[in-house]
Amino acid sequence: MLDITQTTHLLTSIGVSGTLAARAAERTAQAHPQADPLTFLTELKKTLEQLTGDAAAAPQNAPAAAPVQTSGFSATANAFTQGTQRAASPPVALNTKPASAPPTFNNLEEFKAWEKGLGKTFAADYEPPDYIRMSTMIMNGGEDTVVARYLFFKNHPEFAADYASIRNGKLSQFPTDGSTLVKSDLSSMSPQAAAYYKENPQDLLAAEGFNMDPTLARMRMTGDLAAPYGVNITEWLTENKWTKDGVVAQNNRLTYANADHIGLDGKGATTYRLTRLDLATGNIINFDGRVYDPVTGVAKA
Repeated sequence: MLDITQTTHLLTSIGVSGTLAARAAERTAQAHPQADPLTFLTELKKTLEQLTGDAAAAPQNAPAAAPVQTSGFSATANAFTQGTQRAASPPVALNTKPASAPPTFNNLEEFKAWEKGLGKTFAADYEPPDYIRMSTMIMNGGEDTVVARYLFFKNHPEFAADYASIRNGKLSQFPTDGSTLVKSDLSSMSPQAAAYYKENPQDLLAAEGFNMDPTLARMRMTGDLAAPYGVNITEWLTENKWTKDGVVAQNNRLTYANADHIGLDGKGATTYRLTRLDLATGNIINFDGRVYDPVTGVAKA
């Protein structure tokens, strides 16, 4: 059976609410405990459609009116919560400037003051931008992840300005379709797989989320790849890679863990300037190599 926690995290990272993601993951895992990854994803989508339909049918009090704006993007999560798939929206240039000037934070206390002053009004058709999805864990945290949030927005002042705007009822000026979260290089896939994933980035993110090689996953889904005799197809899809010269062994878990978010166009390696945790010291290592205290957020000499 596929890991429920992993599945829940995958869904929340592409915009599904935490409660809905957990219910869908648990129900699908219980109903299909022996399913291979691709069958599991198919059933997961059906479960999400059912749960979303049940929620929509339940009587609800009408929410207070919120600002309504138009947007050229649709959340990746829609691919899991609607009955039909559609092509990804054209990506917005990442240098699009938010309406307000990017804030600057000189220390953790300044960030806390800025965060405390954020508004609480969201647009009626709000959709989380990609940068929120990729940082779901820290965004949903409290004091335990405040240093991580501080460094994330310190490294991305353009996102901080956009986030403040979102919290005042406006829509994000950055992509919301998951296109910037892609780690796989479409040019290294088969032409058929690349063409499919270019129009369906949500399926590519799902393959990556389960550590599967995208081309092999697509071939398996279309019936163009037979499961090798006597192997666990779940593990096989995570331990092999398609190449134009044939299938070769590759630890896809490790590959994805160390890969940058290059985006659907393959040009976004520097879009996200991320930190990492030094397991030996507990310190936070910034993208530029500077070391920060995990409690105070102060840079160390």
